[in-house]
Amino acid sequence: MRDIHKGLRRMDTGQDDNQGVDQATEKNGLSVRAVSRALAVLRSFYQEGPTLTLTEVAGAAKLDKGTARRILLTLVQDGFAAFDAQSQKYSLGLEILKLAGAVPERRDLRQIASTILSRLAKSTGSTVFLSVYHDGSAVCLDQFHSDRSVEVRWWIVGGQLPMNCGAAPRVLLAYLPEAEVDRVLARGTTRLTPHTTTDPGELARELEEVRRRGWSVAIDDVIEGLAAIAMPLFEPDGRLIAAVSLTGLTPHIVRNGQPNFLEEMRDAVREISANLHSLSAPPLHRAARAQSAIGG
Repeated sequence: MRDIHKGLRRMDTGQDDNQGVDQATEKNGLSVRAVSRALAVLRSFYQEGPTLTLTEVAGAAKLDKGTARRILLTLVQDGFAAFDAQSQKYSLGLEILKLAGAVPERRDLRQIASTILSRLAKSTGSTVFLSVYHDGSAVCLDQFHSDRSVEVRWWIVGGQLPMNCGAAPRVLLAYLPEAEVDRVLARGTTRLTPHTTTDPGELARELEEVRRRGWSVAIDDVIEGLAAIAMPLFEPDGRLIAAVSLTGLTPHIVRNGQPNFLEEMRDAVREISANLHSLSAPPLHRAARAQSAIGG
C-alpha cells in the first residue's frame, strides 16, 4: 500500500482546472485529491462499461486526459487496471477482485449461494445473478455462467442497474420499505430501451404484481433480445436480503408467453434460504413468513 500511496502522490504534482470531482468528494477536508481522482477513474468502469478508451475514462471521471493517463498507468502497474494494446482500451485488473472478495458485508451470503447458483446456471443454460439494493441502485454481487449461457458484459460484479430496469431491480424495489421506494422513484426513472417501464403509475402496478406472485419477469427492457426472471431472497426474520435472477435470450427464458425455469429458481432460493436460516436458527413463524413470498 505504501507504493500505491507514493504513486498517487506523484500523480498529484500536475496542475489542472478540473475541480468538479474534488469539490464533490472532499468532505470535511479528509479526502486526498489524488485518491479521489483515482477512485473516480475506477468508478468509470462500472458506470460506463467494462472496457474503455482513455478519452472515455477521462470523460466519465471528469478529468483531463493527462491526469487520467497518469492515474491509469499507476493502476496498471499495481494490477488494479489492465491495458489492451490492440484495442487501446483499459479494463479493471485482477487486484480489484481481491478487494471485492474481502468485503465483509454479505460475504456469508455469497459463500452460501455460490455453489447453488452455479448449479442453477448450468442446469438452465442461463446467466444467473445475485444482486442487492444499495443507495438507489441494484448492485450485482455475483454472477454465474454455463457453457450455453449468453456472455453478459452489461452487469459486471459491482455494476449497477436502475431500479426500474430489469427483473432483479424490480424485485428488490417491490420489497423495499414504502418510504425507500418513494425516495428511489423521486430521483426519476431511466429508459434503457423502448420497452423499459418509466411511468411511475405503471411501475407501481408492476411492483404490486411482483409482490402478489413472488417473482418478476423482464423482456427486452435492459437489452433488446434478452429476458430475465427474478425472485427475492429474505433474511431469516423476513426482511429482504437480495434478489436471484437468471437471464438469456428471450425465447430461452420466456416460452409461450410464460417464464421458464420458475421451479428451478424456487428450489435454488429455498435452498439458499434454508442454509441462511440454519446459521441463525430463526423462529419457525418468521422462516415461514419469509418463504411465503416465493410460493413456499
